[in-house]
Amino acid sequence: MTTITVLYKDDALVGFRAKGHAGYAEHGEDIVCAAVSALTQTALIGITENIECPCSVDISDGRLELMLDASAEAEKREKAELILGVMLSGLRSIESQYDNYLKVKKKEV
Repeated sequence: MTTITVLYKDDALVGFRAKGHAGYAEHGEDIVCAAVSALTQTALIGITENIECPCSVDISDGRLELMLDASAEAEKREKAELILGVMLSGLRSIESQYDNYLKVKKKEV
């Protein structure tokens, strides 16, 4: 199962942690993993390359973690939160159809 932990601080989206393999199908043919990867990696690219919002990123062994820096200017932070919100909407949609393979959790940090 893939687990996405969406991180909040004072009710604002500030990042996420994605880990695990969905197990819906064989590696390389898993549509759930592919969809989750597309959403999380697109959010990462949008935040780091398009908005250039300062953040920390950790990618290792089937894990992707992104955390917005507290020092980010307000305008960039708002845009990054919007991207994270769109990512979350997509993940919730996938979870509603494939709840045995994807779990989305909320965590206050």
